[in-house]
Amino acid sequence: MSVRRAITALAACGVVLAAMQSGAASGLETEPYKLVRSLQRIQDEIADGDKSALGMQLELVKLIDQGFRNMNAAELREPKNARALIAYAMAGGNPDTLQTRLADLGGRDDEIVRLAIAILVYQKGAGRTAEARLKDVDPMKIGGLFGAYLGLVRGLVTKDDESARKDFDAARLLAPGTLVEEAALRRLMTIHKRRQDPHSFLRVASRYARRYIASPYAVQFAAEFVDGVIVLDGQVDIEGVLEVVEFMPEPYRSAVVVRLMRKATVEGRSGLVRHLAELMPEEADESSKPDVDPQIDARQALYAQISEVISENIETVMADLEAIDRSVLSDGDRELLDAVLAIAKAVMDPEPTVTASIGSTPTPRRESIFKAPEDDTPDNGLSDFDEFVGGTRDKLGDIDEMLGNLK
Repeated sequence: MSVRRAITALAACGVVLAAMQSGAASGLETEPYKLVRSLQRIQDEIADGDKSALGMQLELVKLIDQGFRNMNAAELREPKNARALIAYAMAGGNPDTLQTRLADLGGRDDEIVRLAIAILVYQKGAGRTAEARLKDVDPMKIGGLFGAYLGLVRGLVTKDDESARKDFDAARLLAPGTLVEEAALRRLMTIHKRRQDPHSFLRVASRYARRYIASPYAVQFAAEFVDGVIVLDGQVDIEGVLEVVEFMPEPYRSAVVVRLMRKATVEGRSGLVRHLAELMPEEADESSKPDVDPQIDARQALYAQISEVISENIETVMADLEAIDRSVLSDGDRELLDAVLAIAKAVMDPEPTVTASIGSTPTPRRESIFKAPEDDTPDNGLSDFDEFVGGTRDKLGDIDEMLGNLK
């Protein structure tokens, strides 16, 4: 974390602690709009990987909720407070609070009320209705973090990829270095993958890897990155892929690479596996190698050798496959290794008995990236990866849930 962001975090925490102390003594005295600003700063620290900010966020949301519920109607109609209530809703506030105070914001035809209704129906899960109500909103004209949140929300509910792309780009431009940009980047990766735009896909992935790799939502980024590379195989620049991977620290990098190689293997993209194996940098000697989980090392060797099964040096490939330490592999990878060995033997000596052994070999499972095996057997690479991002995958979920369901 940079010095500037550390100071910002301390300042935000100071506001929260002061509010908690004053609230305990004589009710909430800190104005809610100031607390909403602190909430936004704390969420940026979450994007930076500060796990302690998660607990602070929950406490702060409670204080803000209390403040808005206790505010009188005249105060709530002040522009700074009305906008703060809507910003709070977009940042993960309780939708019941916005719904309760909706009538106090003004008349039904007032612009601020129409905007509040659009955000409320978004919070309630009515995406199409929210999209229709937000169609005339101009996030860039509104500007600031408020406009960035509006761009992100509209991008999330918009069905048209080009319109969503513009909204996510607007959100990024208006709020660089924030949780809003972090969420927008992940969504943009999905859009560029779907639009078959490998250059934009890698550009966005590179920005994320350089800036938000410590985010608790990085698990979702990694899943989208791996899937995108596979889908765009043949179009995407493999060296560009490795450049993105190079921004990732260990053990994150090894976990991503090994799952990328596995998915390419089970999808039959042997050329991609071969490229990944060839382009991975070679270490000068054993002492210079970083500490790598033995399972990751074995799996990477497995997938690299699979890409050579049909080559002319199949005897050497078989020897290398048989030399892999089976004890560190997951059940799924052991099944995959057995199947590949059976195929290699069939290539060398295509006897009916060998064909029968292939038929009796269990089909290797196509496990989802970073998802625990069905038999609950620990995956060392997965454990390292989860430890790196703080083990918050199950607690946080998608950014949609963070923005819409946090109570």
